[in-house]
Amino acid sequence: MDTERAEGIVLRRQPVTESSLLVTWYTREFGKLKTLAKGARRAKGPFQGKIDLFYRDEIVFLPNRRSDLHLLQDCFLEEPYARLRESVESLAAASYVCELVDMATEREDPNIRIHELLTAILDALERRNSAVLLIWFELQLLAAAGWAPKWQATTSVNKVLRSLASASLKGVERVRLSTEQIVAGQQVVWQLWDAELGRRPRTRPFLERKIKN
Repeated sequence: MDTERAEGIVLRRQPVTESSLLVTWYTREFGKLKTLAKGARRAKGPFQGKIDLFYRDEIVFLPNRRSDLHLLQDCFLEEPYARLRESVESLAAASYVCELVDMATEREDPNIRIHELLTAILDALERRNSAVLLIWFELQLLAAAGWAPKWQATTSVNKVLRSLASASLKGVERVRLSTEQIVAGQQVVWQLWDAELGRRPRTRPFLERKIKN
């Protein structure tokens, strides 16, 4: 059976044996993908230093035609996003966006826009950790997942969110909002997500305590 290649970002990693990991990626080519990385937990294993949360890798895997768990054959590190681990705030933000992508997507349902958004927000968060950036990302991800808000009520917070939803990443990086605007915007966006997902992301409480504009 032929192997497949993909560019993927690590959303989640779980130990399955003393030496192996179950790795969930969001890939450009296949959408959300699960692979078994044999030997990944060994100190001198074949994937040492190549698989961690937020890492962007080129992966080679052997497809499993009978299930959605595939065998990771090789892995080439492209971007570790090391600066995201330099503060609790950045780590919480990156963990949140990866969890949100994991919750919002089905396995092996490709969506290039979501992959581009995830790559772009991780790049941006390395430059500047910002609650405004996260609100922008959540609005963009809602739209990419097919859940774009209607904004029927013309409240002040909805006007701000509608403006952010139509902004480019480059433009939104220059936006400054007051603490009150951020808190109000977060509450509206989080209510939208909770309604679509049916539950709260487990990493959100860290944002409530740590993320600052």
